[in-house]
Amino acid sequence: ESPGVSDGGGRSMKFGKHLDQALHEPWRQYYVNYKRLKSILKKLFSTDEDTKEKNEKGKPSLQMISYGTMGDVEEKGVLTKAQAEEKFIAELNDEVKKVNEFYRITEEKLRKKFDAIMAQAEHTHEGEHHEGTGFARSLNLSLADLYRTLTQLNNFIYLNRIGFDKIAKKFDKACKGHYRKTFEKKIADCYFFKSGGTSEMLKEVCTFYANLFEKGDLDKARVRLLAKMTEGPYRKSDMLWLGVKIGIALTLLIWNMFNLFVSPNLHITATMGIYVPLYRAVSLCVSLVWLWGLNIWTWSRYRVNHVFIFEISPRHKVNHLEIWAEAASLSIVVLLNSLLFLHHQQYRLKARLSEVVYPMALIAFIVAKIALQLFDSSKRGSLQKDIVASMGSVFIAPFGRARFRDCYLADYFCSMQKIFSDLQYIICIYTLSFSKLLNDDPLASSGYCLSLGSVLVPLVHAVPYWWRFQQCLHRYIETQKRWPNLANAFKYCLCQLTVIIGSLHPFFSEYEAPWSPYRLFWLALIVVTTLYTYVWDLVMDWGLLQFQDKDHPLLRENRLFPGTIFYYWAMGSNLVLRFTWVVTLIPFPFQSVLSSSVELENVLLPLLTFLELFRRSQWGILRVEYEHLSTSQGFRKYEHLPLYFDKAAPSAKMSEPNKKSLWINLEVVFMAFLLVFFSVVVWVLK
Repeated sequence: ESPGVSDGGGRSMKFGKHLDQALHEPWRQYYVNYKRLKSILKKLFSTDEDTKEKNEKGKPSLQMISYGTMGDVEEKGVLTKAQAEEKFIAELNDEVKKVNEFYRITEEKLRKKFDAIMAQAEHTHEGEHHEGTGFARSLNLSLADLYRTLTQLNNFIYLNRIGFDKIAKKFDKACKGHYRKTFEKKIADCYFFKSGGTSEMLKEVCTFYANLFEKGDLDKARVRLLAKMTEGPYRKSDMLWLGVKIGIALTLLIWNMFNLFVSPNLHITATMGIYVPLYRAVSLCVSLVWLWGLNIWTWSRYRVNHVFIFEISPRHKVNHLEIWAEAASLSIVVLLNSLLFLHHQQYRLKARLSEVVYPMALIAFIVAKIALQLFDSSKRGSLQKDIVASMGSVFIAPFGRARFRDCYLADYFCSMQKIFSDLQYIICIYTLSFSKLLNDDPLASSGYCLSLGSVLVPLVHAVPYWWRFQQCLHRYIETQKRWPNLANAFKYCLCQLTVIIGSLHPFFSEYEAPWSPYRLFWLALIVVTTLYTYVWDLVMDWGLLQFQDKDHPLLRENRLFPGTIFYYWAMGSNLVLRFTWVVTLIPFPFQSVLSSSVELENVLLPLLTFLELFRRSQWGILRVEYEHLSTSQGFRKYEHLPLYFDKAAPSAKMSEPNKKSLWINLEVVFMAFLLVFFSVVVWVLK
């Protein structure tokens, strides 16, 4: 049972774990006791077969509180179906009463506290409201504490509403009844759900804070109040270690750039250029890890509940510092390997060491690291297993699941086409043509893979759009809603046509002028597809191009990120970067310009691909924010989600650095071992 819409097949994250992670610990006893209700439901509605099976295993019999398969016939010590239903409904009503009463009392306390703060502020002199005074600091902290408590109370409403709805659904399934709809109406009439007092107080506190400290700017006030809600500082040792690794990575990056563009002693030969796609693909993948850490930081900073939306187990989630630490480690390894590769001829190592050693060592390192992570029992390994499972759902679309995270991952794949084409080339070089590399005929190896790529590259570029197209059809079958699923499927159909025609275009463009009708049709298709996808990003994925906010045209009224600059920037840059990305699909005359300069191709193509990854990460930030605020595409039933709070256990933080440092040392040693090992292997083969 997932927090969102179950799309059939597979095992998904349990709501009970999300509730345990998201609840406010001091109020734990006042939340709906979801686990207890599930346990009662299981005992009351277990079948005779279940009871017999448990007795055979030596467990206590539950027959005395089970209605079994006897229908409504009452026997000694056995509840009838009607009695079991009545008993569970009574337990459910007790939980509703507990939640409702706690909310009413807490709301009254917070209202009195806010009234007292306002009264205290009104009876002070105007000069004491400046932030530098002691009273202003005390008032600032009091308002921040109140805002935090109100936010937790707002989360309390949403979490209990979802919990009651899910347990009612389980009750209907167990007794084959239709109590859920009746119970929904009862919850809607409860004070904790229909009051609206918490939401009003949140607005009042924010307005009061803005008038006192932010000159009436509500966006700044909200950001300042949320910034004071961070739970627990990060360890200074973690920050220091991350800073050291970033410094090393930057030094290696500058060194590589100097060798590529400044150093007169370095000469890149044609054979060395064969391995450029490998370093390009790996470097872009590492940059994607950096960008993903930026996404996690943004969502956590502004309380976007990405853990709930992606259905990540609370035990498996990682913070942005952990992701950046991993990205920094990978950056050091890749940059060090590329530096040795570039210096291969400069240090005159060719006579003793083949240049193929460095790419082979890098590939072996990556394969080994992925394998080790899959067998890792820590939270990082478990999270990567979840990612692999989602990748499997994408690859077998439409037969796999089409949850939000599966569709989100497939959208990322649509921005990684150049990486996939590089990977196709790398696989060819190191499998089908590997013998030619060892026989000192790398150019023949490269020519064979390039000719094979003329057939495979169009397919590689089109497959991600095919996956998303099939996922849209899956969503249409699942929800029976033509809008937005079929319109979204049509969007990916257009993208697929554009990519395939663009990849095949060189076969039809042996002359430069005049432009044929085919080429004009393709150009029109590019413009229409790009504008279609751009408008879809803004309207459907981000919820923009609205006129709800009169002060900020084209933006929606509900926003989690501060100010308006980021939203307007995203709207403008998304259009520019979409057309920029399309340029890489144009083989004429763009490809002829690239082919005239190897350096230009090796710099411009990775830069454009990185810009597309940046655009996709920017898209992802706003996509998840809008999914938090709305459910326009039907991935979950509930309109609102609780704000996100990072509640990592201190003990986990204490033990993690030692494990990380151990892994880093092992990675460095392993990389050195690979270089030595492949050097010996190549020398023996020669």
